Amino acid sequence: MNSQNNPELQRHVVVVGGGAAGWLTAAIIAAEHNVKSNPHVSVTLVESPDVKILGVGEGTWPTMRDTLRKIGIAEDDFLLQCDASFKQGTCFRQWVTNTDDDCYYHPFDLPAGFFDADIVPWWQSTQPKARFAELFSTQPALCAQHKAPKQAQTPPYAAVANYGYHLDANKFAELLKTHSIEALGVRYVRDHIDIVHTDATGVITELQGREGAIAGSLFIDCSGFAARLIGQHYKVDLEPVTALKNNSAMAVQAPYADSTTPIQSATVSTARQAGWIWDIGLPTRKGVGYVYSSEHTDDEIARATLLEYLKADAASAPVHEDAIRKISFTPGYRTTPWLHNCVAVGTSAGFLEPLEASALVMIELAANDIARLLPAPGAHMTLAAEQFNQKMNARWARIVDFLKLHYVLSERRDTSYWQAMTDIESASPQLQAWLTLWQTRPPHADDFIYNNEIFPVASYLYILFGMGYKGQVDEGRFNQARLRAAESAIRHSHQRQQQQLTGLPDNRALLDQLTARATHQAS
Repeated sequence: MNSQNNPELQRHVVVVGGGAAGWLTAAIIAAEHNVKSNPHVSVTLVESPDVKILGVGEGTWPTMRDTLRKIGIAEDDFLLQCDASFKQGTCFRQWVTNTDDDCYYHPFDLPAGFFDADIVPWWQSTQPKARFAELFSTQPALCAQHKAPKQAQTPPYAAVANYGYHLDANKFAELLKTHSIEALGVRYVRDHIDIVHTDATGVITELQGREGAIAGSLFIDCSGFAARLIGQHYKVDLEPVTALKNNSAMAVQAPYADSTTPIQSATVSTARQAGWIWDIGLPTRKGVGYVYSSEHTDDEIARATLLEYLKADAASAPVHEDAIRKISFTPGYRTTPWLHNCVAVGTSAGFLEPLEASALVMIELAANDIARLLPAPGAHMTLAAEQFNQKMNARWARIVDFLKLHYVLSERRDTSYWQAMTDIESASPQLQAWLTLWQTRPPHADDFIYNNEIFPVASYLYILFGMGYKGQVDEGRFNQARLRAAESAIRHSHQRQQQQLTGLPDNRALLDQLTARATHQAS
């Protein structure tokens, strides 16, 4: 039978909503199934002219390099068109003791000796006062000097030091939109959805817009906090995450004081009395915001806190108060993101808070899962939904634990906010159990039972020991040869650090080189 006439072999995917979530999802599915020349699969994205995209989510994980390569976007094009820069991790300030020297890094590189040595017991027995990340990773030093993670001659997406990106979310959505339509064969419909039509079993058959109907076999809800399909139509509620108190943010695009200002190599996260401030450096501006708990402060104090931070920042030009916008959200996620033939991706599925930039990587993971599953109607759809929901719930739970780890280890008790956030009883039983187990041994990969953990064991090491977690590790239980190997790994890491500091350009210099190269090639 001709597959084009057999509905069981057809996959008509309709993505509702643009922005980074919608276009990234559409691009990943279209690239995976070669939609442009595949008669069995189509991808349509419908975007309302009445809805503005949120335009936040300016940090990525290194996974984005593989995603961009997979969907066929050249790295130089991405960097230049999205006003992007390089991110090598996160720098946390005032999270532990709220003192001037309270600072630690969560870099993207694995610790030196991670696979070949027992680094934690060696560190605790020989150099316990040395900062863990600065001892086992070159990236804190690179970030302190605003170094890029590669050279101009390094191949696209390759790295000397592991990296992700900072980017302008609106420009990223526009690049994805153009590429998806022109290169990947995604059909674009600009229309506002008024009615959702279903059959007797609740399966969506088509969406009725003002300009016409849009039929499909799988509908992906990327409509943001509005959750047009999964929330408004199917009434699937968010499961609130009460362990995380932040539910509001004041955000602003801050111009540089000078066009030659160094571009930060890490997201800078600075704790405040009722939340924390993110500071993301792009080539032409910074993205800065204060995420906070409305239970522990009010909007006026939050706005003043952000303005005070910017005023003290020599890198930022003055910002008018009117440029600050408020964002409200409910920390939580939908435990049934896939119902019938509708699946939610992005903030329509859930959102916790911007800490550790999990929003875009969750879109990548969800879209890749959908692309691999892409089921036929009927029983296939039900089985795919069950598998997807189980996996996504596990990921959300892991993110909650990892974010909570940043708070429960803090020594701060100076405000009611920090008293609430550091309460170990508000952490999950799993996180409480891990912290008990890790008192006598460091975290191990076997502690994490899922494939492709969103935050690997190395991330837990950086946060635990960056925040001063004290365990009583018994050195005698470890292999002596692997303990000695740690010292060799440190030596090689220090040599590599000196080479990188000498050989790598700073972020702005590299981005200027890439701009000049692109201009020359275009002329």
